[in-house]
Amino acid sequence: MLVLALVFALLVAVGTPVAIAMIASSGFVIWQEGIPLSLVAQRIFAGLQSFPLLAVPLFTLAGSLMNESGISERLFAFTRAIVGHIRGGLAQTAIIGNVFLSGISGSSIADTAATTRVLVPQLERSGYSRAFGAALSASAGTLGPIIPPSILMVLYAWQANVSLGALFIAGLIPGVVMAGAMATVIMILARIRNYPTSGAFRASVLWATFKRAIWALLMPVIIIVGFRLGAVTATEIAGIAALYSALIGIFVYRTLKWSSLPHILTTTARETAVILMIAGAASPFSWILGIEQAPQLVVQTLTAVSSEAWVILLILNVALLIVGMFVETIAVMIILVPILLPLLTTLQIDLVHFGIVLLVNLVIGQLTPPVGVLLFVSITIAKVTMGQILREVWPFFLGLIMALALITYLPGLSIWLPHVLGF
Repeated sequence: MLVLALVFALLVAVGTPVAIAMIASSGFVIWQEGIPLSLVAQRIFAGLQSFPLLAVPLFTLAGSLMNESGISERLFAFTRAIVGHIRGGLAQTAIIGNVFLSGISGSSIADTAATTRVLVPQLERSGYSRAFGAALSASAGTLGPIIPPSILMVLYAWQANVSLGALFIAGLIPGVVMAGAMATVIMILARIRNYPTSGAFRASVLWATFKRAIWALLMPVIIIVGFRLGAVTATEIAGIAALYSALIGIFVYRTLKWSSLPHILTTTARETAVILMIAGAASPFSWILGIEQAPQLVVQTLTAVSSEAWVILLILNVALLIVGMFVETIAVMIILVPILLPLLTTLQIDLVHFGIVLLVNLVIGQLTPPVGVLLFVSITIAKVTMGQILREVWPFFLGLIMALALITYLPGLSIWLPHVLGF
């Protein structure tokens, strides 16, 4: 196991893609043990032969179709009509808008790109700094994987063998808690920096923008109701979401052109390939960790420190935040979940609750360099420097850490709603 970890760490340190590093380190250990290397290929394909994984490309396609349809502009106009009249209201639009946007795309990167592209120019014209707009957009993008649908939830449910419907419902309240923490940060900054309002509240504008956004707002409702009624599986609801997105974009909003479909399908295929390549590469990697009894070693080590669940959760939160700074989100999840499952079972920690805790940790990691993918997306679009965005993002980071603490130690925030709805 030590050889596996050292080879993997060395390859990642020199810039090798995570999937290739996992395959190469696994192959090296298998070759060293005298086992035929064909086992690597067998484990990769075996790891991908899972029906729930079909939801990954379908949810990715649904998000791409909705984003290409100009949904983000409609949603931000609607949320601006709700909160634009308060001080710092235009900044609050990014947070509230991403609550709705997350229920459509499920991708933090896509949401950050859309928010940066639409709102940063508006924020700059209203007196906000461009760096603040970029930091706000990146921070608001963290809601993407927490509020359903979420590709990361699909992967976690597949690994931990928990109900995807329960996991989707479980993310709703924690997502609101995170949004509330960031909205509070904006309220404080708005007072300190005297941010402007965006005009008076007008019910007619709210109603007009609501009508323009209604079809987009219905998509997360369809997903949750479909799961609650038990009428469809995760894969089937993903297919319905993709079909719904295409129909709305082409025939209702008429903003999605047939000529755009090849580009959308190509983008979806590329993004799906990256996700599934990591998932497949993790299979031989996890197999070796299992053979070397890594899960049992983790259980013994951490329970020797403390047998209290709250202490173990604190240790895991700190460790995950650190790991998330250096390793890509999906790779962290796929590598660590099989190792941690026996520990969670031993301590009787609810797997749905821990899934939300894990996801919140991972999305916060997307805000921290050197692998802060949301920072890089926002920097590229907003044309600001890393130093500028880091000076503006730290209040949001602290707010999200406080939200993480609440979500970790108040498990009812995650598991109450699924229980009420019968999951």
